[in-house]
Amino acid sequence: MSDGNPWVVIWAVPTEELETPCWLMVRHIDRGWELPGGSMSEDETVDITALRELFEETGILGVATNYDRNLFSKGTVVRVKIDEEPQPHGWESEDENISEVGWCVEIPAELYWGEEEIQKLLDHDWSTSKSLAS
Repeated sequence: MSDGNPWVVIWAVPTEELETPCWLMVRHIDRGWELPGGSMSEDETVDITALRELFEETGILGVATNYDRNLFSKGTVVRVKIDEEPQPHGWESEDENISEVGWCVEIPAELYWGEEEIQKLLDHDWSTSKSLAS
């Protein structure tokens, strides 16, 4: 994120754990495939930013369950559980900068982040991260 504000990236997964790991990504018109996310506003918490950005970029609502500020420098990763069954086909976004939204079971080509960052999230033990449960 180039504006200097703290940023949040969303690790969106289905609520029901599947045999094959699955997560949500967006295809940015300039950068290619990436995780949803964006800059925090001054009056937002990480969970509110994550839920807002997820909805703006994908049209999906979810529940923020955990966050981790130690996975990537200068940013926070928020895990959001989505109570929808993943579908094999992508869909359009209302966000003019996003050309497609889709569930992934493999790390896609044309990836903005490196494969190692996505693999780090796939391997992360979320029970070690801060909980957002109340």
